[in-house]
Amino acid sequence: MNGRTTRGDEYVLLAATSAGVILAPLNSTMLVVALPAIRDQYALGHVALGWLVSAYLITMAVAQPLGGQLGDHIGRRRLFRFGLLGFLVASVAAALAPTYPLLLAFRLAQGAAGALLIPNARAMLREAVPVLRLGRVNGINAAATLVAAAGGPLIGAWLLTTFSWRALFGVNVPMVLAALAIERVLHYRDRPRAGGPAVDWLGTALFAGLFALVTQLLNSLRSTQVAATAAVAALTVGMGAVFTRQQLRVRTPAVGWDLLVHRPFVAATTHIMVTNLVMYTTLLAVPFFIAEVQQRGAGTAGLLLGGMSGLMAVLAPISGWVADVRGRRVPVLAGSAIALVAAVLLLVGLSPNVSTSYLAAALALLGVGVGLGNASATAAIEAAPIARAGTAAGTSSTMRYVGSIVGAGVLSGVLAQGSAGAPAVDVFRLVFGVIVVCAALALVAAVYIQPFPPEAERPPAA
Repeated sequence: MNGRTTRGDEYVLLAATSAGVILAPLNSTMLVVALPAIRDQYALGHVALGWLVSAYLITMAVAQPLGGQLGDHIGRRRLFRFGLLGFLVASVAAALAPTYPLLLAFRLAQGAAGALLIPNARAMLREAVPVLRLGRVNGINAAATLVAAAGGPLIGAWLLTTFSWRALFGVNVPMVLAALAIERVLHYRDRPRAGGPAVDWLGTALFAGLFALVTQLLNSLRSTQVAATAAVAALTVGMGAVFTRQQLRVRTPAVGWDLLVHRPFVAATTHIMVTNLVMYTTLLAVPFFIAEVQQRGAGTAGLLLGGMSGLMAVLAPISGWVADVRGRRVPVLAGSAIALVAAVLLLVGLSPNVSTSYLAAALALLGVGVGLGNASATAAIEAAPIARAGTAAGTSSTMRYVGSIVGAGVLSGVLAQGSAGAPAVDVFRLVFGVIVVCAALALVAAVYIQPFPPEAERPPAA
């Protein structure tokens, strides 16, 4: 295949890319249930243990623009295959790691490999699939990602009941081998650009340092050591200034900032970021509210959030189908409006005695809204030239991770303002007030998303 695909080629490409991109979210959520066992194995404190999760997310956030940029220049399929092989080696090494520093290093290697998989998978789809079928293909790909993220804790818990935590890394081996087998039969052919990219390694390192400091700053908001928090804040500002200066002076910066001059790209990436902040903050806040305000078990929170996540996965392909027929803006606008209504319902209905059925209805509505809004991911990649689809996919995916990291920080910072005991309901109202504001910003951003890329002809009205 060179350029466009047959339907059969599309199915193989969709299977290969989906098999690759599910590895990153699966390994993000699956490991959470194993953290206590890893802590006991290596006699770790909570801070050191937390970096096993944070370092993986930071690596994924920082390295994806670079992974997409490299794919644009030297071949997307080549980088996708290399990412699969890297994930395989890193997973086997992590499963055998004798010390925590080595485990953390191999966890970082997993993140770097995942950062090659996601942007290049999405760029291959952008290049190979016709525009008027791209929405539904991306929707199926997104649904696979959501199912993997939601199923991670269940898979992890099942493996821990029979094996040790090391099995959670070992389960990646058959998955990667299956993805490699599918990739082998692809008809997709790389068309690398002449000349290699001038990689901004220093900018990438500074970007990683900036993310690490932001994470540390958000975590320190719960601390009573004001001087230490102020020092971290000062370091964060300083690192941000150095990073900005580096980005302005290099020809090929670490992130595709030049894409931000295109309003459709800004609109789509902004929507991705704030919607992910809404979703992630809700996912983290609801279990705290259920446990600490309503004094109910984790099972209730699991059922509520499971319903929300399930609807997101179901609606993602539907969003893609509507986007192909009516344009990307239509489902994103509809989803954003529904998500805003859901956020308002959660805010106004929040009380110690709010019923489970009310919460279930509001969270289900939020799941519908976020699922329908998924078409903004397709719009973001389409807002850039096809030759830079990898860079666009990596940059927009980084913004998704920014939303997750900021969402977690917002929750930590707000909950830290509560009393020494369990947070009062007013504290959670403040959290959901922030969520309402972000949902409103997502609706504004949706207005400016382009219906179709410039090379597409609008389909005839149904």
